[in-house]
Amino acid sequence: MKIIAESAYNHQGNFEYLKQLATAAKLANANYFTVQMMNVEEFCTKDYSKYQLYKDTEFSAEQWLQLFNFCKTLQLDLIPCTLEKSSFELAYNYGFRLVKIHGTDLTNKPLLDYIKSKVDCKIILETQCSTDFEIKLCVENYKDIIECLFHGFSNYPTEPNEHNLLALTYLKKQYQLKTGFADHSLDTQIIPCMAMALGCDYLEKHITLRRNDRQFDYQVSLEPFEFATMVNSVAHYAQTLGKPVKHPVKSEKGFRNILFKKYLGNGVFKRDNEGKTFIESEIRTFDKTNVTAALIARLKSKRLKLKVLKPFGENESIVSLYKRLKQNCKSIKHIQLATSYLAEDEPLVQLFEQKQIPHYAGHPESVIDRLLEIAYKNKSASVFRVTGDNPFTDPVLMDKMVKIMLEKDVDYVRVNNVPFGVSAELFKTSYLWDLYLRMDDPFVSEYLSWFVLNDSSCKKACIEFSCEKPFAKFVNLSIDYPEDYEYATSVLNSINKTPFETINLEDIINNITDKHVVDLTKFIKLPDGISILYSDYMKLIDETNYIYKETFSI
Repeated sequence: MKIIAESAYNHQGNFEYLKQLATAAKLANANYFTVQMMNVEEFCTKDYSKYQLYKDTEFSAEQWLQLFNFCKTLQLDLIPCTLEKSSFELAYNYGFRLVKIHGTDLTNKPLLDYIKSKVDCKIILETQCSTDFEIKLCVENYKDIIECLFHGFSNYPTEPNEHNLLALTYLKKQYQLKTGFADHSLDTQIIPCMAMALGCDYLEKHITLRRNDRQFDYQVSLEPFEFATMVNSVAHYAQTLGKPVKHPVKSEKGFRNILFKKYLGNGVFKRDNEGKTFIESEIRTFDKTNVTAALIARLKSKRLKLKVLKPFGENESIVSLYKRLKQNCKSIKHIQLATSYLAEDEPLVQLFEQKQIPHYAGHPESVIDRLLEIAYKNKSASVFRVTGDNPFTDPVLMDKMVKIMLEKDVDYVRVNNVPFGVSAELFKTSYLWDLYLRMDDPFVSEYLSWFVLNDSSCKKACIEFSCEKPFAKFVNLSIDYPEDYEYATSVLNSINKTPFETINLEDIINNITDKHVVDLTKFIKLPDGISILYSDYMKLIDETNYIYKETFSI
């Protein structure tokens, strides 16, 4: 949760005092400093009851530019709260691309339209005094530029029964946007930490140099040492939140083998130094020839919406993939969709229900959970991870991978040097369970290959594809972007063979070109904030220690 120090009108028109507030915010370790910018003549009429107050506290354009430069010197990120068009223009022209919009401008269509017309500008949108009807109308029209919805109250100080912190949960769920809380209390610990626990992304508190000065917003303003106390408290308690996942933490893992009862057979469970837990024992009884292929697919992609439902061959891409494997794989007993239980993936589930194709709806984020659950339910000793946006996945290669798994007793089998989107990955279920327990966060298991390639304990094998086209290993047939779909479709049209299930690897290789190869200078995002060049990732694959390699050509 990011902390914003709000100057409000504590400066009372004193520019030096405003600069001191900015300095105090920096010393208190606030992430941002915000101040309301106003051109009074544009903001309100002369008859307005607070016109003179605003006029007395107004700063000139030159002073605002001085403040911007001052904050830059302090290395303090400033978020201007622009109250009308001319103030926004001043901030935007200076270079600000994140501004705050007061809740009373939530329905100010001319101002919001003007901001929306600008390039790369986002807004923090306050909602105090607003109805849900007004918020909904605003979000419908301006969601693309909204960085965050701010919840809070204009009553100073806000009474405990008025905070309504659960509105943060409502806003996040209802509008699928980040949330912020304008905390108008003097609490430095409990209320800020409650907001953080509810998933709040930003917390805003007023700051003043001395409450006894009785500046305009003194009732809800923290003095610098109080503000610093709040920042430190939030940082301290933030670590107690952890991650939204239920999984053994590092310190717990050592206790599993000691505390978990072992299955000793004949329905007997006892604590024991040897033996396996029940699930581990069950997995080891699974028939080695019982193999499952899980088609990992969801409908969350923003790069190419509903990509697995796009036409490919005679059916939707994901259905064509299923039929291709079902008709041609000789050594796989179970092939089924592995999607999530979220409402957004329901159309995918319904499609498979209509076509009477096996499917499973599991954890939205954890791919390894879905793989394990499907393998366990099917009592499969090994399970394929088949990426749902790879309709060209080759069934012949998959059968060869199963043969290697059975004969060489390895944990993992992959295929190298084929185009992206042609090969699946095969895991021994017992290894997958062991890896699962060793993971800190299964939510990042979409990067399963990365974990396996870096796991020295994993017995890995591979098929090395030999091809006369040296560029083949760099061609992308995986469908993630519109241009990927266009190229994969062009290859399909070039093959010109029906039904789709009859297309083989030779057809694919003969019709690929070097027009859609991966950019090896691009970075791949990986868990824990790691990024790696595509070229380095390919090098890792090539240099991995495989205990068995098999060459294959067509």
